[in-house]
Amino acid sequence: MMFKQPLKIMLVLFTLSGLLSACGYTFKNEEDHVKYTIEKFYNVQYKAYLKMEYIDTTPYLDMTKIQNQNKVIALKELTFRRKYAFEKGYGYVERRRFPLKFNYKNIDINGNRAKVVVELEIDRTKAYPMFICPGDNIFELEKQDGHWKIINHTYQGLTQYELWIDKKLPEPDYEKIKRQLDKEFGETNAYEKYRTKKY
Repeated sequence: MMFKQPLKIMLVLFTLSGLLSACGYTFKNEEDHVKYTIEKFYNVQYKAYLKMEYIDTTPYLDMTKIQNQNKVIALKELTFRRKYAFEKGYGYVERRRFPLKFNYKNIDINGNRAKVVVELEIDRTKAYPMFICPGDNIFELEKQDGHWKIINHTYQGLTQYELWIDKKLPEPDYEKIKRQLDKEFGETNAYEKYRTKKY
C-alpha cells in the first residue's frame, strides 16, 4: 500500500507536465522565439490558403499597424476567392503544399526589438501563394507581453498582396467578389464554348 502514494504523485506530475507541454513551446533563447513567430505566421497563412478558409493570424501581428491590418484583409479576400472559384469550377485551384525553406541571414535582437533578414527558398517550378515571396524578407518585431509580434515586413511582392503599409484596405465585399469572378470566368467559359462549338 505504501508505494501507491508516490505513484499517484508521479502520475499527477506527469499529467501536469503533459498539459504544460501542450499549452505552448519552450524556447532555448530569444532567437528561437523570433524564428518561431515568423515561421508560424507563414504556416498559418499557408494552412488557411489550402483550407480556403481564413484562420486567425493576429497572434503573430501587432494589429495597431496598418500593414498588418492589410495582411489580414488580404488573406480573408484570397481565401474567399479561392473557395468560391473552387466551388464554381472556375479554373484550376492549387490544393497542394510545396516546400518552403527559411534561410536566416541575420537576427539582431536589442531589448524588446528585433530585426530579421530571412531568405525564403521555394521550388520555382511550383505555384505558391502570393504572400510567399522568394528572396530576402526583412521583418521587424517587438516583444509584447512575452510574445514577439511582427510590426513591419519588407519584401518584393508587398504591393501585389497587401498593397499598402500606410493606407488601410477596405474590408472584403464578398458579394462584389462573387460578381467579379462570375463575370470574369463566365465570359471565359462562354468564349471556350463558342470556340469549341461543333456544327
